[in-house]
Amino acid sequence: MGIARESPDGRSLTVVTADPAAAKPASVQLAWNGEVSDTRKATAPDRRVQPRSGDRVPVDPSTPGRFTTSRADYDFGDSAATLPGLGGRAVEKRAAVWVPSAPGPRPVVLFLHGRHSACWRPATNTIDNTQWPCVPEFQPIQSFRGYDQAAQSLASHGYVVVSISANGVSAQDNPYSEDAGATARGQLVLEHLDLLAKANRGNRLGMSPLLRGKLDLSDIGLMGHSRGGEGMVKAALMNSGRPRPYGIRAALPLAPTDFGRGTLPGVPMAVVLPYCDGDLSNLQGQHFYDDTRYADVGDAVMRSSVMVLGANHNYFNTEWTPGATVAPANDDWQNQDDPTCGTNSPTTTRLSAADQYQVGVDYIVGFFRLTMGRETAFSPMFDGGTATVGAATVLQVSQSPRRVDVAPLQGASPNVHSPFGNTARAWPDDPHRVACLRVPPPPPPGASRRSPRPTTGGT
Repeated sequence: MGIARESPDGRSLTVVTADPAAAKPASVQLAWNGEVSDTRKATAPDRRVQPRSGDRVPVDPSTPGRFTTSRADYDFGDSAATLPGLGGRAVEKRAAVWVPSAPGPRPVVLFLHGRHSACWRPATNTIDNTQWPCVPEFQPIQSFRGYDQAAQSLASHGYVVVSISANGVSAQDNPYSEDAGATARGQLVLEHLDLLAKANRGNRLGMSPLLRGKLDLSDIGLMGHSRGGEGMVKAALMNSGRPRPYGIRAALPLAPTDFGRGTLPGVPMAVVLPYCDGDLSNLQGQHFYDDTRYADVGDAVMRSSVMVLGANHNYFNTEWTPGATVAPANDDWQNQDDPTCGTNSPTTTRLSAADQYQVGVDYIVGFFRLTMGRETAFSPMFDGGTATVGAATVLQVSQSPRRVDVAPLQGASPNVHSPFGNTARAWPDDPHRVACLRVPPPPPPGASRRSPRPTTGGT
């Protein structure tokens, strides 16, 4: 019927429709991950993907480098920036920063967390995601500190790493944005880049002198988790339209949303997908890889999609992991009897929280050391096939100049035939598929919006 709007307390969803058929539904069913809820105990479908041994990466990406590191965190308060993508509402400008002892201007990597509860009350262990700043007796959840190990490792190899807090966006994106906060997150990233540029010139009060002359803003990498992944892609796209854009050289969307179906040609990219993702169970982030492959026929950069077997959505961030954080957190995979992803099943292949976090560290560090540092020892983590990374089996797809696609499946192809004797016609992409959550017009009668329609007598 349409896109639901979340209530301020996060406990209900509402859709308004003019369709009279919705007033008297034949039935209403609650489903999660494709399974309809029932009072009876359902038999979990067999989703098993048997792990197989792959090539083990010859070098540990997270091995500490030769540089010592210092901290240059900054905090300008909970209402330091106003974002047009949130209707001008205020958010914090706060970040954790790691600076290596390496000489000269250094490449910069920015991290952006996704949508999690913004505030919690330690006295009652309760959460609040209804307003920003946090109300009295509540304090911000430090989601931006959930990637500290990856940040420390990258910094020891010569990168300045900046992990941005985005609680203000998380608390206000659903009521006050049409694109689930993607534009607001992109704007927040650019706000921080502008701030770092001033710190690099030494003319921004409140910023550490360690940053002066230390940042090579022509050599930037972006990592975003969940809605932060889509926010980082949005930041790169908005940056490219600036008169004097920053030099964004690599992007790593980690278990990302892709509500707007954006493409990012010309920038090396690896999409990391957790197989047991209970939040984004459709693994929609794969679209970043699929949609970008043919966005620019002259695009020859490295582009990969990797699927981590046994990983869920949350445990790449320690602040979203029960036992690793003091604030409330949960396992996003809900069906714990599932034979592959459920923790109650004797056949489960789920990774432990510690193992999953380490795989995340390895992929974050390995990706930027490969793409920005040109350390080709990490190519086996991204270049196709099966790899063993830490405790995880990882399935990979890679696009490279050597790849030849028999049929890109963007339209009719003489290389593809139907067993029914008909050819298939792909309907063109919906022209309304832009970076917002409007409901597109219905497809032609008898056709699915994104599925081929069988035809007779031609293509």
